[in-house]
Amino acid sequence: MQEIKKRINYLRKEILRHDELYYGNDNPEISDSQYDVLVKELEILEKENPLFAFQDSPTSKVSGPQTSNFKQIEHSVPMLSLDNTYSCAEVASWYDKISKSLNVENIEFIIEPKIDGLSANLTYINGKLKIGATRGDGELGENITENVKTISDIPKNLATVLPPEYLEVRGEVFMDNKTFSSTNEEISKNGGNKFANPRNAAAGSLRQKNPQITAERKLKFYVHSFGKISGNNFKTHFEFLDFCLKCGFKIQEDIKICKSLKELTEQSEIMLAKRESIFYEIDGLVIKVNEYFLQKRLGNTNKSPRWAIAYKFPAKQTSTKLKNIEVCVGRTGVITPKAVLEPVTLSGVTISNATLHNFEEIERLNVNVGDIVLIERAGDVIPKIVKVSKKESTGFFKPLKRCPSCNEEVVKENEGEVAYHCINTECPAQIKRNLTHFASRDAMDIEGLGESVIGKLLAKGKVKAISDIYYLEAKDFLELELIRDKKAFNLITAINNSKQKPLSKLLFALGIRHIGAKTSEIIAKKFKTIDKLFEAELNDFENIYEIGDVLALSLKIFFEKESSKKIINALIAAGVNTAQPENQNSGMRLEGKIFVLTGELQNYTREKATEIIKSLGGNVTNSVSKKTGFLLAGQNAGAKLEKAKKLNVSIIEEAEFEKIIAH
Repeated sequence: MQEIKKRINYLRKEILRHDELYYGNDNPEISDSQYDVLVKELEILEKENPLFAFQDSPTSKVSGPQTSNFKQIEHSVPMLSLDNTYSCAEVASWYDKISKSLNVENIEFIIEPKIDGLSANLTYINGKLKIGATRGDGELGENITENVKTISDIPKNLATVLPPEYLEVRGEVFMDNKTFSSTNEEISKNGGNKFANPRNAAAGSLRQKNPQITAERKLKFYVHSFGKISGNNFKTHFEFLDFCLKCGFKIQEDIKICKSLKELTEQSEIMLAKRESIFYEIDGLVIKVNEYFLQKRLGNTNKSPRWAIAYKFPAKQTSTKLKNIEVCVGRTGVITPKAVLEPVTLSGVTISNATLHNFEEIERLNVNVGDIVLIERAGDVIPKIVKVSKKESTGFFKPLKRCPSCNEEVVKENEGEVAYHCINTECPAQIKRNLTHFASRDAMDIEGLGESVIGKLLAKGKVKAISDIYYLEAKDFLELELIRDKKAFNLITAINNSKQKPLSKLLFALGIRHIGAKTSEIIAKKFKTIDKLFEAELNDFENIYEIGDVLALSLKIFFEKESSKKIINALIAAGVNTAQPENQNSGMRLEGKIFVLTGELQNYTREKATEIIKSLGGNVTNSVSKKTGFLLAGQNAGAKLEKAKKLNVSIIEEAEFEKIIAH
């Protein structure tokens, strides 16, 4: 029992400490999901050991700042927090509990995205904004009236003709992703500490003593509920939201009424898939009973309403320990530090490594082995370290002066560049990565010739340069571990087939700095042969519409090097094609047309549809603009569809798409 009591006391102190970091300092050490784990453990221990359950426990009250530089203001109706669920199964359990408790048919629920921002309570008297306050601890908030007046989404006077005498509107103040990026860029330029995420940025901007700073941060506000309204005649939450629109407030677009658990589950899955395409951060969904008289029947606990629940999505950020910093050598010789982490689950994936970009980034973060770090993973992006959550190390990590692969001195090739390079062209690490890239699917597509096989060939001394691939024989592969007759035959066949790949594939395979697969296609179609590329001047590259100054200079530098000529001549001698076949340009009826794909396609994967469009001369981009020719819309299309409608972009479905590509 003493051990249990000790653990409970520790959890209470730790939760309160994290509350102060999160709400008071806008500088959390751990992620929301890690915080929720602490709270859940405390709840279970207190429930199983009622002797140690006290009214002042963090589990019995709404979390909020313990101290404040702002005047305190009492809410007329407490601003409660929501209980959390983390799976559709937990939502189903809550749904069943609500249904049994109410014992009525056809319960309506309203589901809306949960914005990752800062809650605010706005008080209007006779239609005029009088007070703006944060949630605080639920009972007392901070008076931030002058700051909320700078937010353009918040009307100072309600637009409705007959406003209520008294109205408390509640909603979320947030910073959209684009503004978050530009704000951090500006802070970084001025030598300040960047915000870890949009929520921290919104909180830090809203709780400024100088309202001018708040105004410059371009915050937004969406309504999600109310506290108290004089003459309230609303029957449902949806009616209230419609009233807010008429008053001049903004609400989210992705709000839906659901009449069954099946509809709730389907909408949850749609929103989870759509999460990355929304222009601001959401960390889950809020599900509420729509009818107010049913909400009243269900009532509240000390800290949460029984008629609402938060379904939290997998976290994008979490904290873990930095175990080591390893240094990698890229195929172009760039020296890149990599963070080796204590394994941690994030967005359903176990993360054990993260990028550190370069040594200047390590210095900026002031990070070293042993520190507790906040890591982030958005979508399928490689995890990165956002900041040091807790400093556990001493000293600084110093950049390497010599290549870890060949021990040659590393340098910065250009003035003002942040990355160090190994300029030894015979560096083993570079050769291995160059060969692996050359044989990859988007390059020369030599199936079976992956990193493992290339590593074995290098170890045996069978290859030392790219062109050596084309002089390999079956017996060379048979000397390698686990390679048998059939695989050796398939590898030789794949190598021979790669000789006929078009110039566009070869250009990408050569690994020219900054030049990707799409740019390689554009260059190959323009110049037709490798000889014309060697003859080209800088302005010949600059005059290509899709190529900017950086890419043009990179191309010119590559084709001026003697080492490049040596590589190409060796490939030509080995029988590799260096021209773009004329038939690559036949049937280019979609040339100049820009497509955007959205929603779920039934008959094509996005990759296949993209391949077809590009084979007919068209281009595929990710964002809708006035230059977009067609928006190919599948099921559950979202924001891109709405934007296309506003810009009068031609919207087609799969049936129309098939007609276009068939003629």
